[in-house]
Amino acid sequence: MAFYFKLTSSIFLLAFLLFPVLASNDPSFDETLKVGWALADITPDRPVLIAGQFHARLSEGVLDPVSATVLAMESGVGNQTKKVVWISCDLVGISDGTRGGANIRDRIREQVIRLEPSLSPGQIIINATHTHAAPLVSSVDKIEEVYGVSLEKIASGGDAMPPAEYIDFAADRIAKATKEAWNSRKKGGVSFGLAHAVVSMNRLQALHTGKSVMYGNTNNPDFSHIEGHEDHSLNLMYFWDENRKLTGLIINVAAPSQVSEHSYQLSGDFWHDTKEELKKRYGMDIHILGQASAAGDLSPHVMIGGKAEERMQRLLGFEEDGTGRGSLGQRKQIALRISDAVTSIYPVMKDNINWNPEFAHRVAELQLSRRLLSIEDVTEAKKEAEEWQKRYQDMLDDLEKNPEKIKEARWYRDITISHSRLRRGLVVKERYELEKTEPKLPIEVHVLRIGEAVFATNPFELYLDYGMQMKARSPATQTFIVQLTGSGSYLPTKRSIAGGAYGAVPASTLIGPEGGRELVDQTLSLIESLW
Repeated sequence: MAFYFKLTSSIFLLAFLLFPVLASNDPSFDETLKVGWALADITPDRPVLIAGQFHARLSEGVLDPVSATVLAMESGVGNQTKKVVWISCDLVGISDGTRGGANIRDRIREQVIRLEPSLSPGQIIINATHTHAAPLVSSVDKIEEVYGVSLEKIASGGDAMPPAEYIDFAADRIAKATKEAWNSRKKGGVSFGLAHAVVSMNRLQALHTGKSVMYGNTNNPDFSHIEGHEDHSLNLMYFWDENRKLTGLIINVAAPSQVSEHSYQLSGDFWHDTKEELKKRYGMDIHILGQASAAGDLSPHVMIGGKAEERMQRLLGFEEDGTGRGSLGQRKQIALRISDAVTSIYPVMKDNINWNPEFAHRVAELQLSRRLLSIEDVTEAKKEAEEWQKRYQDMLDDLEKNPEKIKEARWYRDITISHSRLRRGLVVKERYELEKTEPKLPIEVHVLRIGEAVFATNPFELYLDYGMQMKARSPATQTFIVQLTGSGSYLPTKRSIAGGAYGAVPASTLIGPEGGRELVDQTLSLIESLW
């Protein structure tokens, strides 16, 4: 009898130990992950202001659609059900109330919950791909505050959609797509993997003088080296239905989508080309959710070897179309690199589907130290603002004398640059005063565990070093850093601040290296709590 009891106990123990393994490979298991997808077309039907440059740009048509991809996920049963909705938008950033006023993050959440009350705001994660050819989602009420002239003048009296109206337009469409994704949830599996594709490079050149500049000609005796590291890893997560058919992908790449960044036509940039290429390979019903990893000091623009790159694009048939909207050839080349990387590990991913992954989510409000500015910073910024104030006023006076100028194509370019630069200088003093009364900036951070992979968000254009620190210290097998889940000011390194390039100057930043270290440490604590 004792032998029988021991044998029976051993069998039960073995079954208990094997149960998670068996369940993870069985699509019929009751607690499998449920997944739903949807796509929202958020391309406006009227001209809008385009975000991403100092000068205003009123859209002059559509190069390709801007869209939002929605992924709805649910795991568990009964009271233990865990829900997350992830939304990726072809926008430059996700306005989040940091600067006050209406914002697209909260508007989307309000609209989603109105349609699907079972969800809560903290379960809805929204990121931007940082295309510089998407509608402005600024929270300001008056365009004059941003560009120094009214939207009516910029549009020369035409029918243009104000940013506040576009926020409502986009939020409504995204909420309906979220409802569709939520209602389409079905049992599914997931696999994650790592590949590589060259999409972006560090965009800062360091000079022999010790200073750094963003972009610029590196064919220069003063050029010393590229300032920082580059990340060509491609973090991938594949989602499958019960028949092992691919339903969608999360593609996480350390690159903002700003190849067509000077376009006056709306565009999803290289994410559009990537989606189209992957649809050719895996079917038109496939969904692609794009994420930008830490890439505040990176871009797709080539810093060294530009002539060789251009030659190879011509030889490969990826020629510039001559419209001045950015290299469509480069976009197609990036799309092929990403798609080839996805395809290269596809067979392995299909053989390693997890039908019951560990699923855990936490959202927290972190308090980060604001960047401490000096009176010298304020003085220098004030001097710069005064110079731009004169230029702006001269152009404003000229416009009053010659009101017919607003009939000229893109007449507003120079005057809006001047006002944006003026406003940029003035904001330094505002931040200097603010840090005395509010030394901490609250930010929203999400961490999401799916199996042995984890996603960690932040609202910044986060310099790569911080992302690398998180990846290096994370307990997860694979860590997806997702920037721009908020408005997106730069968060530069100490090295970059010393160099003084664009993204590291006081006007570009709310948080400095001290806050960057806090972000890394507190995010890692959140990740560790999921393990």
